[in-house]
Amino acid sequence: MKKLLKILIVLLVLAAIAVGVKFFFFKNAGAAEVGVPVSAPVTKLTLSTVISATGTLEPVDQVEVGTQVSGDIAEIFVDFNSKVKKGQVIAELDKSKLQSTLDQVEIALHSAEIDYQYKANTYQRILALAQANSASAVDLEQAEYNMNAAKYALERSQNDVAQAKLNLSYATIKSPIDGVVLKRAVDVGQTVAASMSTPTLFVIAKDLKQMKVMADVDEADIGSVKKGQKVTFTVDAFQNETFTGKVQEVRLSPTTTSNVVTYTVVINAKNPKLKLLPGMTATCTIVTKEVKDALTIPVKALKFNPATGTAFAKPENLPPPPDMGARRKKSKQASAGAAQSEAEVWINVNGNLAPHPVTTGLNDGVNVQVLKGLDLGDSVVVSQEARAAGPSERSGGSPFMPGPPGKKKK
Repeated sequence: MKKLLKILIVLLVLAAIAVGVKFFFFKNAGAAEVGVPVSAPVTKLTLSTVISATGTLEPVDQVEVGTQVSGDIAEIFVDFNSKVKKGQVIAELDKSKLQSTLDQVEIALHSAEIDYQYKANTYQRILALAQANSASAVDLEQAEYNMNAAKYALERSQNDVAQAKLNLSYATIKSPIDGVVLKRAVDVGQTVAASMSTPTLFVIAKDLKQMKVMADVDEADIGSVKKGQKVTFTVDAFQNETFTGKVQEVRLSPTTTSNVVTYTVVINAKNPKLKLLPGMTATCTIVTKEVKDALTIPVKALKFNPATGTAFAKPENLPPPPDMGARRKKSKQASAGAAQSEAEVWINVNGNLAPHPVTTGLNDGVNVQVLKGLDLGDSVVVSQEARAAGPSERSGGSPFMPGPPGKKKK
């Protein structure tokens, strides 16, 4: 009896295992998945390619004001951020030494005038005596020599006076332009020496409503930068605001830092509200290419490949191939310098997939321009979503359904 009970228990266990195995395999078979195509429409967008750079804001026009004479700073009439007019006195040097020099050369000038007048009169008297044969030719020649020497000494004294007056005028420092004082480098009582080079006393910006960004562009990107290209940039002080500008010039002189070669790109920017200040760091985006109203599709449509088990459309159900020639002229105008390339996308034909040739243009990494092969309102497959397969799909599908293009039947 016990032996029969053991056999019955073993049979029940085996039956339970069999039921479990059957349930497991049928469950997974019922959960087999196939891909449902997900499409995206052909749309019109403005496509652009950009490069990034950083730079420093500077005034478009700024002047370093110095002095051509040495001396002590006697007075300063302006400070940082002071608005000045052209010709306005902004500082003065101590004039005592310069005035003393002027007084000395003026005295020398008076002496030279008297000496010249005396020697000119002497020459006239000897000339008259020589004409009356009362003076020798030697005396006349000596008198003429003395007069000419006195004349040259007089002219030299006149030049010395003019130079002394000019040096005295240099002691009064005036603004050469209308603008704003950005920097004051001296204080009252400070001595400035102009013997070797002109010292900078002030830096004056002409107009802060016009600024420029001196941007450093990497050598790998500089070939795409051209004069007149649109630029947008931000500064840390106004992170939520975008400023605009244009490329003014690309300077040919390179800068090498830690084996990294960059080129300076000058970008003009308007600053009507005076928010942009000299010295700010600008993060720039230079638009190197732009196509407006371009027919576009997502880039991932070019990378899509159908999953295993996908149903493909029969050749007789495919739409007619695109007329590439009809749109050739239009595509050339739309490309606007964008490189063309041939590609293949997938389209949904009544739930089945089919390959479709296209010609692409500008690519911004998210969307790509379509030059030929598609029209506005068309759609392309970008992915497949999984769903449970039906009985016919689990059994391997119909033997009459065509396989993927290019795949040979075994």
